[in-house]
Amino acid sequence: MSYVVQSVDTLAGIAGLYSTTVTDLMTVNALGSSAIKPGDILAIPLSACASNFPRYSWDFGLIVPNESYAITASHCVQCSCATGSRNLYCMPASLAVSCSSMQCRNSNLMIGNVTWQQSAAGCNVTSCSYGGYVNGTIITTLSTSLQPRCPGPQQFPPLIAPPSSVSKGLIFSPAPAPSESGGTPTTTPKSSTVPSSGSVVGLPPTNAPNGGLSSAASSSVHPLSIFPIAIVLGLFFDFHRSFAPLLHA
Repeated sequence: MSYVVQSVDTLAGIAGLYSTTVTDLMTVNALGSSAIKPGDILAIPLSACASNFPRYSWDFGLIVPNESYAITASHCVQCSCATGSRNLYCMPASLAVSCSSMQCRNSNLMIGNVTWQQSAAGCNVTSCSYGGYVNGTIITTLSTSLQPRCPGPQQFPPLIAPPSSVSKGLIFSPAPAPSESGGTPTTTPKSSTVPSSGSVVGLPPTNAPNGGLSSAASSSVHPLSIFPIAIVLGLFFDFHRSFAPLLHA
């Protein structure tokens, strides 16, 4: 992502705006100091969670930005990245698909499950994590560790529902909903004025059989159809007026 420096910007302010650090900004942009000037274009490192799946895994190198998620393992696993986190959290996706087993061996834990037990030495944490997708099989890893304190509830990024309406400023509008009878979608005409049959040229609809016109349309006569006759009659009368005196003489 690129950012154009404004006159009021500081490197620390830009770092805080995009949840990064001054050091990271200086490293990515090869800056010798924190001094910036208006018009400079900076590369912004976005915060994300990186996976550590093996190279032979189908989703090797998966990276998920903060406050978002990704669906992997043939739509079976959902991996999310919470705000300010660097650890990818994966769990079964809530999609109606056929998936291989997502339970860790020698336990009753599924991918994403974490159990812990407080002890005098700290907190014994056991977790079942996702380890990649290999040859149509979901790899699971069961791990146990002793941590200074027990983990809190997993924070999930908010899921934003797609818009149900389109604002007036947008160019595109949603398609009209089909009618209840299941036929052609019902639309509202822009004008309630319907032209009379006399002003409509009697042309059949596309791919309609001959004779598919209504009686009103087929009986209407377009003004242009009588135009050649008017010209002939006009020329005849002009000729008659010009040569009539000669004929009588």
